[in-house]
Amino acid sequence: MRLHSNKWLFSVIGCCLLFLAGDLSASAQVNNSKGKTKFTKSDIEKLRWIEGSWRGSDANGRPTFYENYHFVGNEIVIKSYAQDSTFTKTKRQSRVYLLNGEIIHRSEGMLWSATKLDDLRIEFAPKKKATNSFIWQKESDDVWLARLMFEDDKGKPIETVFRMERIKK
Repeated sequence: MRLHSNKWLFSVIGCCLLFLAGDLSASAQVNNSKGKTKFTKSDIEKLRWIEGSWRGSDANGRPTFYENYHFVGNEIVIKSYAQDSTFTKTKRQSRVYLLNGEIIHRSEGMLWSATKLDDLRIEFAPKKKATNSFIWQKESDDVWLARLMFEDDKGKPIETVFRMERIKK
């Protein structure tokens, strides 16, 4: 009888260990999905739709700025022009590039890191000296949205959306 009860006990312990191992495995998958995504050069290529010259307008449709996105190798060079549709007076230059499996957006000492990317959008979260996050979302070949998310003084989330329209030269 004693041998029989020990087998039963070991069976119960074995089942518990299998259950816990399965639970830990699922937990690791959840934790891993929250970790950093590794991006490759082919991921940067998914952003080819953004290459070109663009006019950004606010919610009222007023042009507020102009930008040019140009691929140089596997890097996107972005030049911003405030109220300059002639694209001659650069106000700011930034870039998007791949570094150690991360897609980085660098502008004026601030860094953002891509958290999600597919063929129609890329999402960036603050990494260094930046406080906002943003999304570039393709609507068509000639229109995309820049969604900027940040918090006001009281911690209330605010989203500002700019409509970007391609300028054909």
